[in-house]
Amino acid sequence: MSLLTRNVTRTRLTPFAPFPGAPVELVEEEYTVAVPRDWDRAVLGGVAAGTGVLLALAVTWSTDSIGSLLALSGVLPPVAYGVAATFDAAWIICMALEWLARHDPRRATAPRIGGFLALGISMAAIAANGFRAGGKTGLAVGVIGALVSLIAKGVWTLAIRATARELSPVAQQYVARRQAAAGAELALAVVERQLERSRGHLAAYREAYGTTAPETVTVDRPLPDPDKPSGQPGRASATVRSAVRAALATTPDADAEELVEALARIGIDTDADTVRSLSGQQPDSPDSRSAQVLALAPHAPNDTITDTVRSAVRTVGNDLDAVLAAVRRVHGTSIKRETVRRLLSRSAG
Repeated sequence: MSLLTRNVTRTRLTPFAPFPGAPVELVEEEYTVAVPRDWDRAVLGGVAAGTGVLLALAVTWSTDSIGSLLALSGVLPPVAYGVAATFDAAWIICMALEWLARHDPRRATAPRIGGFLALGISMAAIAANGFRAGGKTGLAVGVIGALVSLIAKGVWTLAIRATARELSPVAQQYVARRQAAAGAELALAVVERQLERSRGHLAAYREAYGTTAPETVTVDRPLPDPDKPSGQPGRASATVRSAVRAALATTPDADAEELVEALARIGIDTDADTVRSLSGQQPDSPDSRSAQVLALAPHAPNDTITDTVRSAVRTVGNDLDAVLAAVRRVHGTSIKRETVRRLLSRSAG
């Protein structure tokens, strides 16, 4: 062991058998090797330790001086000295931020300037405490005490510059782009975490209140009203829209006519065209079927549902939807789909 090298204990695997013929096992064996001393690292560690001692002494002196000055105003001593500690804490925090940005001169500028401003305020407060003491001795103590903080700040600044590496403009751009990419990934991770938290809250809300995802419905879109002539659009009420969405959530495979029947049973009157518009189903095209169904409107007052079903079958065939539309136009929307299906089956038989 010398000043140029130091001994380091390491381990290695070596085969070992307790006696001849025994199974050989690999066991750990310690050995010592001489490695060159890293004086740069040792000196840097000493600089860091010395800088820490200087900072501790500067904070102690500054806190005592400024705390004494603040306590003259009648403030409780614990409060006065606690506030006094913030003067040095400000420029120390700025130095830490400057060290973190030591490889990016642009980002390190702001904490460096802020650190010197905070240091100047702290030094002025220390000098003011010496001036308050009066006489040449008090003023000298104040100036010397202020220089303690300046020395600590200066040593820290030199240590930062010693650890920082000056980069060429090209290398600086490369580092900046890699930092930007890493920052973008971190920002996306934060956004994803917020989205997951929002999804969790939404799932808990739906589970608690039994709601489902809202349907995309254009509220202000004109909807056909069966009680108005063609060309005069109507609008679905909020109650009808909510009821249609709830019915679709319960029976998503139901057609418009079945939804109309289900809503009628709970006292909500609407029509198939409105249901189709709200549910996104394609309405029946205004082709020959619509014309044929409308042609069934004039009927004798004493016609029964069976008569209307037979007339509709002769006009549009066995299409349940078309026959049901004709029957409801003649006898009202209270006619159930199952009734028309039964009569239609009987007529076909």
